Amino acid sequence: MRPDRQHDFISRVTPESYQGFKADLHAWLGMSIEYRVCEMPIFVSDTFRRQLEDAAIGILRQCVQPDVMAVTASTLTPEITVPRESPCPLFAVVDFAVTKDADGTFRPRLIELQGFPSLYGYQYLYASHMQSRYGLDDTTPFFGGLDTARYIDVMRTALLGNHDPAECALLEVDPQHQKTRPDFIATEKLFGLRTVDIRDVRVRNGRLYDGSGIRLRRVFNRAIVDELTDRGITLDLRWNDDVDVEWAGHPNWYFRISKFIMPYLRHQAVPTTQFLDTIDAVPDDLSDYVLKPLYAFAGKGVNVHPTHADIAAVPAKERHAWILQQKVRYADCVETPFGMNRVEIRVMTVWPDDVEAPIPVMSLARTGRGDLMGARYNTDPWTGSSGCLFDLP
Repeated sequence: MRPDRQHDFISRVTPESYQGFKADLHAWLGMSIEYRVCEMPIFVSDTFRRQLEDAAIGILRQCVQPDVMAVTASTLTPEITVPRESPCPLFAVVDFAVTKDADGTFRPRLIELQGFPSLYGYQYLYASHMQSRYGLDDTTPFFGGLDTARYIDVMRTALLGNHDPAECALLEVDPQHQKTRPDFIATEKLFGLRTVDIRDVRVRNGRLYDGSGIRLRRVFNRAIVDELTDRGITLDLRWNDDVDVEWAGHPNWYFRISKFIMPYLRHQAVPTTQFLDTIDAVPDDLSDYVLKPLYAFAGKGVNVHPTHADIAAVPAKERHAWILQQKVRYADCVETPFGMNRVEIRVMTVWPDDVEAPIPVMSLARTGRGDLMGARYNTDPWTGSSGCLFDLP
């Protein structure tokens, strides 16, 4: 971490500059962002950047090992199993808390991970506008030694493949009203991928078509199965249909790589994690544990101060879908005018089938002063949605 750069940055921010920064984002997008946009990026040293990269790569490579794949097969029920699964997740993200050792050394510690895409367009937009607004040309928002041209090329290839952009689409349910709509707009403007409501997609003779009758040859799925189920939405496309389409991010990885996989990971950055139904005796002292549902997103259902009564209240038939995880203690590591903030950094990766290991490309950061880092929990000044700016190597 770079407290020196963070301190210097604070002195340059004014209410006017922050409002101007947000106005620039909204003008570029043509809409207002609903979630809270933080006043500051998170400045990260080249050394810590490499720690984040190495940890994300090591963890994701474990996820595709045969023994782990055999275990995660149980997450795929027949009705949600999409045929012709890819050998690795084209898009996967790994969330790390910034923690501190007793000697003051910063360490990344895993919070959770997903075999599902994130805000690859919006996060570049946030970081690049921070750079231009505050003259931060001696930083980079990219992992892996990428620059802007290379990042856009990597993303276009991942999203579009070799197809005409007119025959590709980002699929989401009711995209005009999703909080992640800024990313959909950025994805279209930066990478040339349009957005289509998945409810309008039709299957004809084993092929996909959008609402205008245009055949879709490659799709970037952003629709979350849980949300569709919760809302009672029925699609013309069934997930187990063997349709003639390329998936830019095969949907099966959403289930394979999730909190479910954490008890099987062995890495210094991974906290001890157990399924609730496998615990012989609940620890007497639960102050060092977090209780989490497996299939929930954006922090829903996470209990950071569980009691024995909370654990006992989980029905026996549902205990396989909950984990008890060793608590990761966020470090107070980023200065703000309102005190020290905590930080969670998401490493966003791209993993083409012909590449040996995932490629970290972009970051997302959440920052706040509470126990949870999700944007919905951080709405005070100098908290919320952010991104990293790294030292140039």
